[in-house]
Amino acid sequence: MIKQISHIGIAVHDLEEGIRLYRDVLGLPLLGIEEVEEQKVRVAMFRVGGTRIELLEPTSG
Repeated sequence: MIKQISHIGIAVHDLEEGIRLYRDVLGLPLLGIEEVEEQKVRVAMFRVGGTRIELLEPTSG
């Protein structure tokens, strides 16, 4: 039985558009934005209760 979900990763084509949806439309607090070079992604993080939602945008083709 699942008791908790730590985080959910969602791939997006446009990180800024995703941020507008989750922050401005859904009202979730933006925890931060970072680039993870070794994974070639930019990540925006939000929190919903005890779960973190991560939007991931590829930085290379």
